[in-house]
Amino acid sequence: MRKSKPISILLSALSLLLFTHCSSDDNIEEQKQPTTQTKDSWIIYNSTAGWGGNIYSFSELPQGELSLADKKPFYQIAYSAGGKAFGENMYRLGGAASSEEGFSKLTADNAGNISSKGFIATQNNGFEPNYLVVSDTEGYYWDGSRGMLKIQTFNPGTMQRTGEIDLSSLAGIINPGDLEPGETAYQAAGQLILIKRDDKLYLDLQIGKKGANWQIKPVVKEVAVAVYNLTSKKVENVTRYANTTNLGLFTDHVLWSIDEVTKDIYMVAASDMKAQDAAYSSKILRIKNGQTTFDSNFEIDMKNYVQPAEFNRIFAYNNKIYTTIPSTGASYYSGGHGVGYRNDIWFWNEIDVQTKKAVKLDIPVDNFYNYQNPFLYKNRIYFMSNNKADNFSGLSSYDPVSKNTKVEFKLKGSGRLMGVNIISKK
Repeated sequence: MRKSKPISILLSALSLLLFTHCSSDDNIEEQKQPTTQTKDSWIIYNSTAGWGGNIYSFSELPQGELSLADKKPFYQIAYSAGGKAFGENMYRLGGAASSEEGFSKLTADNAGNISSKGFIATQNNGFEPNYLVVSDTEGYYWDGSRGMLKIQTFNPGTMQRTGEIDLSSLAGIINPGDLEPGETAYQAAGQLILIKRDDKLYLDLQIGKKGANWQIKPVVKEVAVAVYNLTSKKVENVTRYANTTNLGLFTDHVLWSIDEVTKDIYMVAASDMKAQDAAYSSKILRIKNGQTTFDSNFEIDMKNYVQPAEFNRIFAYNNKIYTTIPSTGASYYSGGHGVGYRNDIWFWNEIDVQTKKAVKLDIPVDNFYNYQNPFLYKNRIYFMSNNKADNFSGLSSYDPVSKNTKVEFKLKGSGRLMGVNIISKK
């Protein structure tokens, strides 16, 4: 640990040296001892026909052109829309068969074999469940069949339901006389937004009318988030934000992100994707760290970039928002507004939360067949793109400090890229 000393050095000096330095040096050495090593596996989802596809495991991030044609083993799924990673496991909506409604837990061994580690079935009558994994023993999910204003609790380790949180006190009033033919009253909490920060759950609150459109028409044109205190086991607050509607989009495609640097929560109000009314445009909203109400001084409004359109992806990191902004107005519904929603029009941008300035990143354009948000891994942010213009389906990375971008891999003759997860095994 030190250079050897001449033999003539005084014993007292040596003793003093040992006394004053050895302990601290030993602590440094102790801190440098390797902790439990983990092995990262890259999980890749693709779709080959329609929305069905496969899941593959790689021992490292693939590079260059990647053919999955002869890649074995793989795990076949009827609906391929990516998943969420937590520790050594990944979680995704549905089971292997299209008829299995709920969410499943998968893992991959060192040989790349992917297997199921559990499944929680739901019966939502056409509505997908929403779920959140917090730790190996703490998880939450929404299952409308068990109560639209209830959140179920589960153990991600065993994939067993453990109880529920009753939020029926949040029920609103819907006047039956306001319902048009074909509409029904609709109320739900946590169906699209389900976040835990500190000891609180943040859940979207929908009170409105449901018709043929899968989006709910709110009674009041605003968005609302209920804040549930897990310590006191009470609803602590309901915060509202006017002039936008419809928090979230799909439950297999979360539209919220916690900035791990600032701990601020950002969430997307997609607004009405059919009407696309500029007066109630799509916005990115914020609940700052330590707060339980929307920041009334903050919004990022899509109509300041292009209209009509909406934000449909989000990742927040170090006071920057990463999302797609279309090059022209677009409509999720065919006809009526702009161009087709799945055209090659979605460009990845970095938005500064202070200036609201959007900078287009040097990343291939996307056509919104892949729903997955960007993610951070070892100081780089990763983005997925699919397009017809360049026949590109692949993964790109971006260094937010140097601003360097890089195409990591491109699928070759292997369909669309539908998701990427990273799992870590001890």
